Amino acid sequence: MVDAAVIKKTQDSLGKVIKKPPLTEKLLSKPPFRYLHDIISEVTKSTGFLEGLFEDNEKIAANVKDKESKIQYLQKAIDAVGLVLGSQLGVRPSKIIAGQEPEKTNEFLQYLGRCAAKGADNEVVKRVKKGEKPGKKSKSGEDSNRSKERRSSKEGGERKSKAGKERDTSKSKERVGSKERSKERVSGSSKERGSKERPERGRRERSKDDKKGKAKSSEQVAEKKDSSEERRKEKGRREEERAKEKEERRRRKERVSGS
Repeated sequence: MVDAAVIKKTQDSLGKVIKKPPLTEKLLSKPPFRYLHDIISEVTKSTGFLEGLFEDNEKIAANVKDKESKIQYLQKAIDAVGLVLGSQLGVRPSKIIAGQEPEKTNEFLQYLGRCAAKGADNEVVKRVKKGEKPGKKSKSGEDSNRSKERRSSKEGGERKSKAGKERDTSKSKERVGSKERSKERVSGSSKERGSKERPERGRRERSKDDKKGKAKSSEQVAEKKDSSEERRKEKGRREEERAKEKEERRRRKERVSGS
């Protein structure tokens, strides 16, 4: 047996969109296929929801007799509701027509009433006819999405590649700029050292020149001293020679006088 609260919930949901068939506790406790067909047909008539989903022969309950056609009919309605909700329902058509899982059948009817309250949805009907299932895409939709994903992936890869190249170019420029700045700093430092070293070199050279000048001056003084000393010595020798000559002349005179 279905809980009374579940049936009440189904009555409230469907009662907002249809007036018939009667939503009795007895029928909702174990809904037969014909009763469900009447509910779905009335929902479509009253709200436009599921309009165009079924073939003309399916709109007449007497034409939907065998198990396979009943399952196909209910599956369309279940798929449409699931697509609107965005999730797959737990109810199975084979269980419904077998009179099993009435609570899940009521759950489907509650969702049917909720979706129908939103009005017609032609897009959902088209999706069901294409074979799309709740939580799944139709084959054509899947191919389209895969194609979009491949394009997106390719574009993303190209963007990443381009961004990578730009980063590499930027890093290369930064390295070149860094090297140039380093060279400038080295050059500037060398110039500064050169400008500092030039006065120092000038002072050292002047100091050397001064020392050389002093050395030359000392040598000149020494040379002058030596020259003066030699002149004195030469003068002394000449004086000694003159004195000897005088003495020699005097002695010769004395010998002459004595003879």
